Amino acid sequence: MKIKKILIYLFAVGAVVLLIKNASSAIRYASDAIALCLEMIVPTLFPFFICSGILIYSGFCELLAKAFQFCMYPLFRISPVGSSAFILGIVSGYPLGAVTAGELYANNYISKTEAERLLAFCNNSGPLFILGSVGIAIYSNIKYGIALYVAHILAALTVGILFRFYGRNKHTAPPTRMTTPERSMGEIFDIALQNSIRNILTVCGAVLFFSVISRLFLNILPVGGVTSALVSGLLEFVTGTVKISRLTIPIMDKLVFTSVVVGFAGLSVHAQVMAVIARFHLSLAPYIIGKAMHGIIAGLYMYIYFRFNPITTAVFESSMSRSFAISSTIETVTAIIVVIACIFCAFGLYLKQNSEYKRDTKF
Repeated sequence: MKIKKILIYLFAVGAVVLLIKNASSAIRYASDAIALCLEMIVPTLFPFFICSGILIYSGFCELLAKAFQFCMYPLFRISPVGSSAFILGIVSGYPLGAVTAGELYANNYISKTEAERLLAFCNNSGPLFILGSVGIAIYSNIKYGIALYVAHILAALTVGILFRFYGRNKHTAPPTRMTTPERSMGEIFDIALQNSIRNILTVCGAVLFFSVISRLFLNILPVGGVTSALVSGLLEFVTGTVKISRLTIPIMDKLVFTSVVVGFAGLSVHAQVMAVIARFHLSLAPYIIGKAMHGIIAGLYMYIYFRFNPITTAVFESSMSRSFAISSTIETVTAIIVVIACIFCAFGLYLKQNSEYKRDTKF
């Protein structure tokens, strides 16, 4: 019997035992998780799922892919069409980036190695969750959300650059043009709505299950405080993020830990990814390693940021004042400038490595 199956059996049996022995607590924890989904996850994510679905199936993402395709090979050593997976991953959130990477591989737009490279860095948390759920709903400050999101994206880019060396000597698929079938507006909305309902149910179901199991599991461990919150976040990152926000530690430490948890995403999201890409038969090792690196690097970026920009009440106070708005705008503009600089650097590398790309894509 394979070790993987033994681990699955042990986990399932252990979960059943925990649920039976702590039935009343499990019901209470499940009620809390449902309330969390209804009050925070569904309102902030479901409308965005629909909007992103409309963009995907209307063909708008093809325009985005064309705009960013020139930097994919120089930075990440992935065919230009792979840009759509990364863009959707940072715009729509979990698990759309992984789904798109799998679909690109299934349709022979990219090779298996390229798909596994994409999985390492394209499946990310969306801006609506980090800015809305974390920044506003949890911390009551949009500026916290902006800082977390910038660190999150920069960490994803860093992981992608590091993974360009994964499977370097393996075959790279030839460039292929991505096309979207012509659909009426009614068909587009219907597909987007159905997929959004399925996605939000999957997300909420995973949050509910892992939230209950993680809380029952933590009850039998002699841990508390920061350790308990971090372990909870590694299992289910939404619940862990809420727990971290309630710790009695400095706000800068809370945000660093939150960045680590959101970057790693938790076993709840990993289970979703395993479910949606199982049919593509891709290795999950690059994905798991990439998400672990993402969490560590994102936390490191937040720590470096606060070393040079320590939080003070006057600067980070929840307010809609003019000074607060200006501060948030400056930070957003700075992030945009950094991204543009990366693009121009990539373009320079592209011009230099164009001949190498053509050579690698020949059979």
